[in-house]
Amino acid sequence: MKLPLTLLVTFFLGAVAPTLSGAPLQRDVVINTALEIDELIIAAQKAKGITPNPVVDDATFVRRSYLNIIGRLPTADEARTFLKSKEEGKRADLVDTLVNSNGMDSRLFNYWSDLLRVQTRKEQSGLGWHVWLRKAVDENMPYDDMVKAMLSADGHSAANPAAGYYLRDRGMLLDNVSNTVQVFLGQQIGCAQCHDHPFDDTTQMEYYQLASFLGGMEFRYSGAQKKIREVIGLEPGGMKSMDGGMMKRGKLRQQLTKEERAKISKLPKKMRREAIRKIRQKRNNGKRAKQKEARDLASIFRYHNRNALTDNPRKTLKLPDDYQYEDGKPGTVVTPGLLFGMKADNVAPEDRRKVFADWVTSTDNPYFTKVIANRLWEYAFGYGLVANPDDWSNSADPLYPEVITHLEKVMVATDYDVKEFLRILYHTRLFQREVALKEPGMGDAFDFTGPILRRLSAEELRDSFVTMGAGNIDKNRNQAFANSWDNYVESYNFIMAATGEQLRKINELSDTAEKARRAAQRQASELRRLAREAHKKGDLPKAREITIALRRKQKEGNRKGNLGDSELAMKANAATMRRIPRINAGHRQQFRLRASELPAPQHGGSFVAEFGGSDRESPSSAHTHATVPQALRLLNGNETSLLTSRRNRFARTLRQMKTPEERLDFLFLTLYSAYPTESEKTTFLPEVKTPQATGTFARAILTSNRFLFVQ
Repeated sequence: MKLPLTLLVTFFLGAVAPTLSGAPLQRDVVINTALEIDELIIAAQKAKGITPNPVVDDATFVRRSYLNIIGRLPTADEARTFLKSKEEGKRADLVDTLVNSNGMDSRLFNYWSDLLRVQTRKEQSGLGWHVWLRKAVDENMPYDDMVKAMLSADGHSAANPAAGYYLRDRGMLLDNVSNTVQVFLGQQIGCAQCHDHPFDDTTQMEYYQLASFLGGMEFRYSGAQKKIREVIGLEPGGMKSMDGGMMKRGKLRQQLTKEERAKISKLPKKMRREAIRKIRQKRNNGKRAKQKEARDLASIFRYHNRNALTDNPRKTLKLPDDYQYEDGKPGTVVTPGLLFGMKADNVAPEDRRKVFADWVTSTDNPYFTKVIANRLWEYAFGYGLVANPDDWSNSADPLYPEVITHLEKVMVATDYDVKEFLRILYHTRLFQREVALKEPGMGDAFDFTGPILRRLSAEELRDSFVTMGAGNIDKNRNQAFANSWDNYVESYNFIMAATGEQLRKINELSDTAEKARRAAQRQASELRRLAREAHKKGDLPKAREITIALRRKQKEGNRKGNLGDSELAMKANAATMRRIPRINAGHRQQFRLRASELPAPQHGGSFVAEFGGSDRESPSSAHTHATVPQALRLLNGNETSLLTSRRNRFARTLRQMKTPEERLDFLFLTLYSAYPTESEKTTFLPEVKTPQATGTFARAILTSNRFLFVQ
């Protein structure tokens, strides 16, 4: 693949080498590469008679940069510092500072976790995947390496948390394949699960051939069986059903010890058969006892299968029973195959997932690199060069195909460094232009006279409010995620290394805890019944009383699911429980953390959920649709109460200001990242005569389009 001229030259001169080891590109390389992109767009626009928009002023640029790059408004001090600076290269300096900030990692993590549908609370594997993905973003793992790690993952998530990608869709193989192709290759082939795609070339056979690469995947953990056999001395296969599994007489004759043979040989012939029968019965009884103990001990590991995956070389994928095309018969085994004419012959069953991952991330794959380049273009400018990043085959022809080709080369030249690729886009002249006044029609190609005018996302709004109240909190991290995951991994490792005596004691504690938990569940069920009856009778005080008791009982049930407080129980607890412990930050602590530091998806009723945050059920499901409840929450919600709370920075700063002029400047710098014009001063100074009036005026600003949109 031919590389962009600037990056090609610098690669051979060694300037790109630092990028390959995680260091940033040199500034002149970034700016020249950005200039090449601008020149391609301008040349194409000139040929089509399109006039690009003028460049924005400093106030618009600083607000746009903070929101688009790190996902929050600048503080009043940050905006003031930039606006007062007279440095010629201050815009380039600001972009580089923001790209290399913790805030960039926060916004980028929100993007990946939405696209990949990360659910923090879904089993232990969901938490582990969250922690792993956040670390991948923080360490700027190359995109192709990140994808390959997820698609080729196997084993227990405690050892390989990237396996969370598959565990997220446990038992939904065909849906997982559909999402994988959509997310990483920009093709919607889901229709081909049931029939040949009506608008594309993908056939149902091709869909099943691709899915067959993952057809041998099973969600089980063989390490548990191995550990149990080790503890009780059971031979491989001894944990299976006892039917047909007992020692047969003929087989026993071959397995008699030397001493047993000698002893039996001394007996009369009539007594030898009875002696062998007794030996067989004794051994079978011993084996039955071991099998019973094995089944009992297996309860310790009952949730391990939910957090692990492996390949079964004997397992295959078959065509559905209602398959109706001439290229195959219903129920026949499907041979693995690839899309886009790419070949994969004679793949060993144990290598199928690795081959699948290699195919998706290959530079020979016609879509992998272009799709991520287009997604990041949309991330930076609000709209894709290919209008629908999830469905290239059915998108309108892009206006600038040569730009897509160029971006593909840039992505390869930067070794799939997402941050450096975005840094180049943020250094373009396009990023500095006024927003486009014309909104593209759904699915239509866009001319990019400037970035898209867009509404702030749920996370951007929330994080901006939190920043107003607490200042720059980009470095604050919710350590509960990593601590909880580390505790689980430590507990998992402890159990896998436990002695037989420890494992048997853990099993006793587990059985006791399970009985207590089920008893609490029964009591809770009875309380729910009584509450329903009270509601039907209209006895609301009684219903409230029962509901309070029910909540206490539910908490009690959760506690009784633990093994106890002994040292052994504390070490084993995390690995024996199905659900992860609560990892929500406290109410006050939440307002000192970015949205990326909270469990996802956000629960119903939360600010992020109210304003369109992703439900993590489908890729990129977040939205920015306006609603009446949103307007009410902006006026009266907990987040906007930061404007008047005595405990936060915003309110304290306002109270310390002596004049309306100071207060108006502070409001505009905080909410608009600009100083008020003379006309605005004339209009709005009467509204900020007192700190109390200023708070009311600030709430009105929060519902204005100027605040809610990125211009």
